[in-house]
Amino acid sequence: MKHLAEIKSSVIPAELTVLTPQDVANNLRRFIADKAAYSENTFRDLLSVIRRWATWCNARGLSYLPIDPELARIYFLSMAESGLASSTIEKHYAMMNMLCKQCGLPQLLLNVDVQRAMKRIKREAVVGGERTGQAIPFRLSDLQLLSHLMSRSDKLTDMRNLAFLYLAYNTLCRMSELSRIRVRDLDIDVSGHVIVNLTHTKTMVTAAGVIKHLSKSAAGHLLRWLDVSGLINCPDAVIFGPVRHNNTAGVSEKPMSAPATEKIFKDAWDLLGKEPVKDNKGRYTKWSGHSARVGAAMDMAERDATITQIMQEGTWQDPKTVMRYLRRSESQKGKMSGILDGE
Repeated sequence: MKHLAEIKSSVIPAELTVLTPQDVANNLRRFIADKAAYSENTFRDLLSVIRRWATWCNARGLSYLPIDPELARIYFLSMAESGLASSTIEKHYAMMNMLCKQCGLPQLLLNVDVQRAMKRIKREAVVGGERTGQAIPFRLSDLQLLSHLMSRSDKLTDMRNLAFLYLAYNTLCRMSELSRIRVRDLDIDVSGHVIVNLTHTKTMVTAAGVIKHLSKSAAGHLLRWLDVSGLINCPDAVIFGPVRHNNTAGVSEKPMSAPATEKIFKDAWDLLGKEPVKDNKGRYTKWSGHSARVGAAMDMAERDATITQIMQEGTWQDPKTVMRYLRRSESQKGKMSGILDGE
């Protein structure tokens, strides 16, 4: 409970619920006690949304729980008026629904006024020219060029970063998934073939886990990094750890932070001398943590991989997500354009 603003004592409106304020507080405490049921990212996002909502309410002398649908409607509309992306507002909407559900309160999605406000926000954003942002794709040609520039380096940072980029592209793993892989999660045979055993992904949490077979090039760069750094002899260490200023590797059991993984992509962008791109309100100006997933999906599609195959590689569950990644790919060229081009 220390993570949240203090719940102000208030009388819960009869039309909302028959629960008492104490019931709501107890439900919230039990939910927080079981936070391990959710990923760290999900719970962190939830806390961020609650803090923002609580701050908005406290500034107006209002209680943030129970969530009054009319106040929530005003809150969402004010976020839109301040220029926030509709996707950000939808995320707040989803998280606040989650909070209501866990507290035993009626969800906002059951309120027609809130539903209508969300529809209005989305429509006005689209009509106003808002476009869904997309990470700048990190393509195979980019990886090959970086490999040519970095593979001869004897700096451990370059060895680690190149191995990281190869695995990110080869596995289509999310950065949180890639950063928590440990040496013991690797099966290495005498020929140098490497299998990565992922305990779970964002969308797949099963005892069987997820298995990734690495290409020869990805395996080669990974093994070089592990051998030279000495991490190959540290089974509990994460495969991508810190590198000290004296060109020695640190042994860490703590996954690399999100800013550190983002820096690998941004440093690679700078190494190739690329100019920053202006897109999506400046959010994506260089390669980011999602770039390898986007680029690999596009390269697969342009090599006639099916949507099912791409979804399997990236552990996506919704084909709409993949189609958004491919919307600017040459593979998605319309049939009519092909006819006009004589194809």
